[in-house]
Parts: sequence; structure tokens; C-alpha cells
Amino acid sequence: MEITAKDETEQIRNLASRVAGLPALPMIASRLLEAVDDPQTSAAEMAALISSDPALATRLLKLANSAFYGFPRRIGTVNLAVVVLGFETVRDLCLSVLITDCFFQSTEDIPFDMEDFWRHSLATAVGARMVYRICDAKHAGEGFIAGLVHDLGKLFFGRYFPDDYREVINRFQDDGLALLEAEKEVFSVTHPVAGAWLLEEWNLPVWLVNAVRNHHKSDGGEEKSRLAQAVCFSDILVRKANLGSGCSGVNVAVTPELMDSLKLKKNVYCEPDYEDYIENLQQELKLAEGFLETLKKAS
Repeated sequence: MEITAKDETEQIRNLASRVAGLPALPMIASRLLEAVDDPQTSAAEMAALISSDPALATRLLKLANSAFYGFPRRIGTVNLAVVVLGFETVRDLCLSVLITDCFFQSTEDIPFDMEDFWRHSLATAVGARMVYRICDAKHAGEGFIAGLVHDLGKLFFGRYFPDDYREVINRFQDDGLALLEAEKEVFSVTHPVAGAWLLEEWNLPVWLVNAVRNHHKSDGGEEKSRLAQAVCFSDILVRKANLGSGCSGVNVAVTPELMDSLKLKKNVYCEPDYEDYIENLQQELKLAEGFLETLKKAS
């Protein structure tokens, strides 16, 4: 019998009901989202909101002044960061920090290498921002946060159900079962669905929820699908470049729809020019080294 989206949601809720103390994002996250969505919000008001959390404000300034953004002069105040980077980019950076501090913490019981998972997530974030920028997306920073949290569902499974997810990994590695199929056998749902559910529970934007839910799908050329496609292609690039496994892989075909939607450069075989994209990704990662360390560690 085919499992419906409603069935999957119900199964995730059942799993979550067995978790004591599921983390909640700080209240400032929802206030940031409201401020960005309100056209009446001024840069000064946005800056004042961020500055109400001194640790967040400090991290934001360090991120804004990293080589990853490459501004020629130092950004010395949160207000200037908001003006220079823009509301959406500041929102995405702050949410990245808040989600990282809330959920991306290593535990002894987690059944995969957390440092390897981090490496994969961060590289996918940088790659998705790069790809999303190439296809002339309005807010390339959305690619970064979507790439950062794309495998959040794996963390949910691994953190709260380590023995069950260890079984998933065994079925994938030892029995040759596809990762998503192994997750369905053990949990009745996959990590993209679990990650999307968690983001939805945190009242995060629909575009982010959908990007995570669909990041292993390469079909569909609509505008609304492009963020998920950017994350999907970045995930492929990161694996080809051996930049962290992200706790096993999922084989996704790069479709003509995805290539057209993302305006990808092709090689002589009419495939994406992986060599060129991987070279560009590695250059972006070099620029992002300090940025990524600041994102990972609290001040």
C-alpha cells in the first residue's frame, strides 16, 4: 500500500512523541521572520532586534566581515550589516546560526561521524549558494541555509533513534539497499520528510521546508522547485568532490529539467561540467573557511 504524505506526517509525529525535550528555536527566530516579512520594518529596527541577542549580533558581524562576502571595508555595526547585506541575507545568516546552535550538536550516541556530516552540510551550503547565484536567483543566500539544513532529518533520526538509524546504515552499507528505501523500511519515512517536518514545526518559511523535503528530486523546472534543485545539484557536486559523505549517499539523476532550470554549463557529453563546478566550489570553500568556523562555534 502506498504511503501518503499524510501518513508520513503522522509517522513523524509518532516518532517525535517519543522524544523528550525536542529542541525549539529561540524566540528571536520567529521575530526575525516577522520583521523581514513586514515591509514597514526599517534597517534600524532589524538591527535593534538582532542586537537584543549580543551573542547572535557578534556572530553576525564576524560572518559579515569574512572573506566569503569580501566587502572592501569593515562592517562595524549590525545596522550597517543589515544595510549592506540586505534583510534576507541577514535573516538567513541569523537562522543558520540559531539552527546550528540548537540542533547541530554532536552526541556520543549518534551512529555516524558528526565531523564528516558537518563537512558535507557546510560544503553543500556553500555549493548551493554558488549554484543558486549562477541561475540568477533573487536571494542566493537562501541556497546557503537550505544546503546547510538539507540533511537535518538524518540528525533527527541519528540523535533520537541511534539504534534504529544504525540499522538503516547497516542495510545501506551491508545489504546494498538504497538509503531512502532503508529509511522507509525502518522508520516508514525518509530523512527529507523528517527534516521538512522539523523545520515546519519551528515555523520556518515554506520555501525552506519545501527545499529540504524535495532535495533528492531533480525533476520539475518551475521557479518554486529551483531551490531544491540547487541543493540537489550541490549535494551531487560535494559527493563527487569527496567533501564529506553526509552519512551515506543517494543517487539522483541529473535531468535535463534540472540542467535547464539551473542554467548549468554543459560539457561535450551534454552533462553538467562537473570539473569546472567542482573547481569553483573548492575556490568558494577556501574563501569560506573563516566563515564556516564562525558559524560552527559560539563566540
